[in-house]
Amino acid sequence: MFSHRSSYFAVTTPSKIYFYDEHWKEVTTSAHQFEYLAGITFDEAEEKIYFSDNRQNNGSIFSLIIPHDYEDPHLIDKMVQRTNNEEIHSLAYDPLERNLYWSDMVSRKIYMISVDAKESIKPKVFIDFANEGTLPDGIAIDFCRRLLFWTNSNFTSATIERIGLDGKDRKVIVNTNMYAPHGIVVDQLTDRIYYVVDQQGIHFSVESANLDGTDRQIILKGVNNEPFSLAVTKDAVFWLDRTNRAIWSHAKYTSKSVTKQAAESENEEGVIESIEEGANMVLQYVDKPRGIVARSNYLTNSINDEQCHEVVNAIKSRILSNSKSSNSTPDERTNVLRKSFCLNNGEFVTQSTTCICKVGFDGKRCEINQCKNHCIHGTCVISSRGLPTCECHQNYHGKRCELSKCEGYCLNNGRCIVEDSGEVSCDCKERFAGTRCEYNTTEICGLYCKLYKLDAETSVPYGCHDICDELIERTENGTQTYAVPKLPNLEMCEQEKTWNSTVIIVLVSGVVASLGLMLLIVHGLRRFYKPARPRIKKTFVVRKQAAPSTDTPLTNRPMATEACEITIENCCNMNICDTPCFDSKLLEKTLSRNSKVKDDKKMLINGMDDELY
Repeated sequence: MFSHRSSYFAVTTPSKIYFYDEHWKEVTTSAHQFEYLAGITFDEAEEKIYFSDNRQNNGSIFSLIIPHDYEDPHLIDKMVQRTNNEEIHSLAYDPLERNLYWSDMVSRKIYMISVDAKESIKPKVFIDFANEGTLPDGIAIDFCRRLLFWTNSNFTSATIERIGLDGKDRKVIVNTNMYAPHGIVVDQLTDRIYYVVDQQGIHFSVESANLDGTDRQIILKGVNNEPFSLAVTKDAVFWLDRTNRAIWSHAKYTSKSVTKQAAESENEEGVIESIEEGANMVLQYVDKPRGIVARSNYLTNSINDEQCHEVVNAIKSRILSNSKSSNSTPDERTNVLRKSFCLNNGEFVTQSTTCICKVGFDGKRCEINQCKNHCIHGTCVISSRGLPTCECHQNYHGKRCELSKCEGYCLNNGRCIVEDSGEVSCDCKERFAGTRCEYNTTEICGLYCKLYKLDAETSVPYGCHDICDELIERTENGTQTYAVPKLPNLEMCEQEKTWNSTVIIVLVSGVVASLGLMLLIVHGLRRFYKPARPRIKKTFVVRKQAAPSTDTPLTNRPMATEACEITIENCCNMNICDTPCFDSKLLEKTLSRNSKVKDDKKMLINGMDDELY
């Protein structure tokens, strides 16, 4: 039973509630006094079932407390009094604020009530669709993000919508390619909604989408199935089929439903479609099943989730606080249970005698280490979702690192090599080629040589010359079948590109080096044939008054009271014999090696006597 963590699923049929373990083995049944059971939801924090009955005169919604022992009677209490001809198909429970929500297709309303409210308290109308065409059918709660989702099964305007639990921000998130959507559930592990659609005629689909309606994916399309309600686990989707009175399952993750790139087709509305075989019938009933729930273990699995952390901690604190206050003076049995019942630091809940396990542990007493023997060739790590994941060793891959990267990869006896980066490559045997040694070069060359025999202009891949020659020798009537290609007809199968990056770099470097060498040669020739011009620096000095005692005149002329001197460095302080200076008039003439020295001397200090000092 749920209280002993041996039950994983609960299913309602018109006359009873079935409880099953995770392998769908029946554990027990309950609520036999009812005749038209319908919706069901589960308070996992306090181990309590809430369900509806659409024909019970005493009430419309009831709670079921699972007993501590199998022999104890199942305690059922009335939660909501029947008022009209309610038709409740779906219920949802908010474990944080302890509110119960349900949809009524007759009054076209969604109601809510606190599970702690007195019997005399009437439920509140959460949303009223009486003035619109909406037929509220399935409902679900994302208690982490505080959102309520529902399906509108009115086939003329079918939609999936959501609203905040504060009654604000209502949005339509899916409104295309649906005839009559029914059940819906929120998967906290993947942050997605899963829902079933009764399509036109005999068709149906099982679908999923992000919480905002984007990334819509069709997990399964089929016929002759009337899906009604559904539940999800970490690996699979389960839905009820009223046509075949059965429960079906399908993998939650498939190569065609998870990624858009792998889908078979995408219709004009952008919805990914994949017709998938692989649905399995789990159980079949005499009566039509009406509702289904599954345990999610969110108190353990979602404790480290970024979106759920605060909410789950608040729920957990309330449960443990109530557990201590309800047993202020615990008996000896309770003390023993608290100390020894829950293993691996699990926390004991007195009211339900269950354990809240730490992340990475599971079982009635938290005795199961989820990482133990989980990864075959790798290291086990618990994810933020509370699930075991594997970090595989270099040569292995797979969900549990159970697959060798090299196993079956290289064909035709090729040798598998795992690079340091983890990539796999093949060292092929002689006469085989390809990334996986999948090509038989003898067969390929044989085909080319046959073509070459018929058409001498055929280009044959490089390397086929010897193979074709060998085929002629060892094959009967080889000369009539094959021809050995001549060298002009051989070409590389994979020629390197002529203008690759290396060639371009080498060419550019060569051009730059050649230009540099040419500039160096030209510069040398110019220096050889045309001497460099001397640089003459002039300094203008204006003196107010010369100081004869301290200043040394630059010439032998008498010093004036105010003087303007022009100093020509390295030139005019020399005598005529030492001075290499050139006059400006000389620079105007073309210099040449044949110039007469006589003329240079004439121009050397031309006009010196006329300069004003």
